[in-house]
Amino acid sequence: MDADQLKQQVNDLLKNGKYDDIKPLLLSYKDTTEHDNDLAMVCYLCTICEREQAAGEQVLFSKISDMDELLDRYTALKFYLRRIDFDVLDEMESFYQFLLQNRISSYELLRVIDFSVVNRDKVLRAINEGVLSDRMPDTDRMDTADKDRDDGRDVSDTFCFIICTDNAVYSQECIHYINHLRVPDGIQVNVLTVEEAKSLTSAYNEAMQCSEAKYKVYLHHDTFIINPDFIEECLRIFRANPQVGMIGNVGVGKMPPTGVMWDADRYGMLYEQHIYETKLLSNAFSDELPYMEVDAIDGFLMVTQYDIPWREDLFCKWDFYDCSQSMEFWRRGYQVVVPNMKRPWCVHDCGFINLQNYDGEKEKFIVEYLADAEEWQKSSAQSASEWKKR
Repeated sequence: MDADQLKQQVNDLLKNGKYDDIKPLLLSYKDTTEHDNDLAMVCYLCTICEREQAAGEQVLFSKISDMDELLDRYTALKFYLRRIDFDVLDEMESFYQFLLQNRISSYELLRVIDFSVVNRDKVLRAINEGVLSDRMPDTDRMDTADKDRDDGRDVSDTFCFIICTDNAVYSQECIHYINHLRVPDGIQVNVLTVEEAKSLTSAYNEAMQCSEAKYKVYLHHDTFIINPDFIEECLRIFRANPQVGMIGNVGVGKMPPTGVMWDADRYGMLYEQHIYETKLLSNAFSDELPYMEVDAIDGFLMVTQYDIPWREDLFCKWDFYDCSQSMEFWRRGYQVVVPNMKRPWCVHDCGFINLQNYDGEKEKFIVEYLADAEEWQKSSAQSASEWKKR
């Protein structure tokens, strides 16, 4: 049974009130369930119903009409809790209203907290006391109304956040975090979204051509920037060394011959949220280094200070665009780096990764870049040496 057929059966069970049959059904098609984010999430939400039922309370599934409503409810609750966790919820009243209107039980609340937050005690304390942690003054944040403002500033002082998206709920949440970043004096910030793209490379080329901003931040709609000083810290690296062409949050020091980034040591820090847990990915390097040069960075967040075309002639799907762009920067003599972070800059709410087209794109990457890797790396090192002599 494929995922669509399985979802239809789940919806039928929800409609007919046969809630106890949902988990056995999903587990009987375990391989399909585990490789579909929506089905996997429903399976884990079954544990909430089990606890509510054991306590004699109204169960979660009886409060919704279908899978879409169930997943929308979970996503909204998760987003509220994460905003509390990372100090970007502006007031608690809307959260309390959400809990009341949706009849969120204590079992549902605590289970979603377990899935989705990092600082559990902090979030529980804020909910119980109704008091949010200290936040930056409103004057330091970017106002949504100002993000597209054009007041004649030089484009060399502009950051453009570029989001390729097929999900308005996630892209708006991504923008919410961008709106809560501190913006240094003299810096202008705007946001550009690309929808209905045929590939990431084509979307990013389109956005790159539409924006004159010197600094461009290419990010997934499920990437949430939690470092309020993100803009300032990127500027510090770029301005200190014009040879740094691109910054990432996580990168591979040496690309392995397989072309698969996670087959080698990766460096950086990141909170990754999978279906049922939020994990810290951390591989630090020497405190003496402000950043580490890497062969390639992960595409959930890529920050550039130079415009280099994305290889849509080669990569027309959703994989290896990030490794390819890293190699294109190196080919032109620029460095690709990962900052030395004391704490993660981002949360990546990635769930399960779709690898349907991965192997085909990987072969293209190996042929294009790894066959002559030693030659272009020597060329890049020579370019770097010449740059330093300027």
